[in-house]
Amino acid sequence: MAKSSWEGNCFLNFFNNKSSSGKDDKTIFKSKFTSPYKLLKCSYDQEGRCILPILHTAGGLVGGDLLEFEANIGINSKVLLTTSSAQKVYGSVGRSKINPEGTFSSQKTKISILDNSHLEYLPQETIVFANGLYSQEFNIKISDNSSFLFTDLIRLGRSSAGESIESGVFRSKLEIMRNGNLCDDWEFVDQIELTKFSFEAKSGMDFKPVFGSLIWICEKEFPITKISYLKEKIKIIFKENNNYLSLGTLENGLSIRFLGTSSQDARKCFFSIWTQIRTVCGFCKPEYQGVWPLQDL
Repeated sequence: MAKSSWEGNCFLNFFNNKSSSGKDDKTIFKSKFTSPYKLLKCSYDQEGRCILPILHTAGGLVGGDLLEFEANIGINSKVLLTTSSAQKVYGSVGRSKINPEGTFSSQKTKISILDNSHLEYLPQETIVFANGLYSQEFNIKISDNSSFLFTDLIRLGRSSAGESIESGVFRSKLEIMRNGNLCDDWEFVDQIELTKFSFEAKSGMDFKPVFGSLIWICEKEFPITKISYLKEKIKIIFKENNNYLSLGTLENGLSIRFLGTSSQDARKCFFSIWTQIRTVCGFCKPEYQGVWPLQDL
């Protein structure tokens, strides 16, 4: 019997192709992928950063779908990974008489960031429709003198239709480890489960359907004064925003949470914070990507 679910995988290997003359300093990549993954044309900014949008051609996930994504960021590389559209998770609970409790769709992501490299992984939002079941896992390994920026934006249900997650479940697990000379050290661990209960609870989402996380892991020797400056800039962004935001200081980086009713507000907020992170790191100002929603401009 033919399988009705997707099992797709994508493997990306990035490396710096700086020539001996030093004139051509940019990050290039090799890839291997299966449906429903597809890679759009990459582009480069003034720093030679490889900007690669990833497309999910199936239009969404249903129960039983499994996606596996792996990226290796080689030495002296700069990479911006994003997606060309929001990831949609369709309802699974109650759809089958054989399996009425539904089946989780899942995505597993594994990333390795080698010396003096910088990865920005900024996928568009994940929309979990009513009764959708979705699980995602991220396993990140990063060297001492590299950095990692990650955003994760979740919307529960279609608010315009009065829909919430109902009997659905969203689960997320993020593990970031620092590759040491003698042993690996835990840098950051985060586990989240969102259900109808957490959506409605006063101590949870309080009926606000949009939840987002921005995690920034910097180099181990990154100046504390620059982190303090960045925190003050982020607090100014918070004051200009009418949503619920929190800022946490990590051993080497920052953790930011967003809770509100508008995905657009979340994207704009995270873009402003991203701009400030680029500034304190001495990188060029980020540009709005053509695959992102035009209404945010």
